[in-house]
Amino acid sequence: MFFILSKILSFFLSPIWWISVLLLIYIIFPKFKRRKWLLISSFCILLVFSNQYLFYHVSGWWEGKLRNPQTVEHYDGIILLGGFSNYRTDVKRIRFTESADRMFQALELYKLGKADWFIFTGGSARIIAKEKHEGEFLKDYLQLMDIPKERLLVEWQSRNTHENAVETLKMLKEKNIEDGHFLLVTSGFHMKRALGCFAKEGILVEPYKTDPLQGNLKPDLADAITPSAGVLAMWERLFREWIGYVVYKAKGFS
Repeated sequence: MFFILSKILSFFLSPIWWISVLLLIYIIFPKFKRRKWLLISSFCILLVFSNQYLFYHVSGWWEGKLRNPQTVEHYDGIILLGGFSNYRTDVKRIRFTESADRMFQALELYKLGKADWFIFTGGSARIIAKEKHEGEFLKDYLQLMDIPKERLLVEWQSRNTHENAVETLKMLKEKNIEDGHFLLVTSGFHMKRALGCFAKEGILVEPYKTDPLQGNLKPDLADAITPSAGVLAMWERLFREWIGYVVYKAKGFS
């Protein structure tokens, strides 16, 4: 039930949705006494949440700084969280999404000799999963990328971050390495919740943040006064993560 409710709630966490609803009410109810405030409110939401300067600083505050891979010490394993790929059965091909930076960064760290084990956790985040689960097809792909089979742990039963941690602990216990020190690799905006979940399960992890929402360059004056449709859409990811973080705390998952 928690999994289903979290997916339904996330639908309403978008400024684009808020603007659409306000404008729809404005059109449908022409005799509404405070009708003009609907239009004003939608315009204010558009200006605030399309501001690149504001989003740059808020996302940077939430995500924190990135790390240089060369300065990372050695760990017992790298734990890579899924959510960056899906499988096209019609052409038997993996399609990587915008969060694939997680995998590329994790692969680089492993190739640099920063860990003994490569651990992937991720199934399907859909309420009704019809597609091939992420761990199923990535297991073969990671071996194709020269990750040794004997040093690779993969699971695809988990559907969310809490279950990622639970299922990962099971794999670690099977190899008797649950007391090890691990490097957790996931998106910057998602890292705080992930750290809490793995700590709750007693897994000692350090963060390695990837694909940050914050841009590489600080917005200049022109960016600060020019609305951005891309930024407007990215707020949804932050809002969804903030809600998830609070809910996980309330549920005792982190």
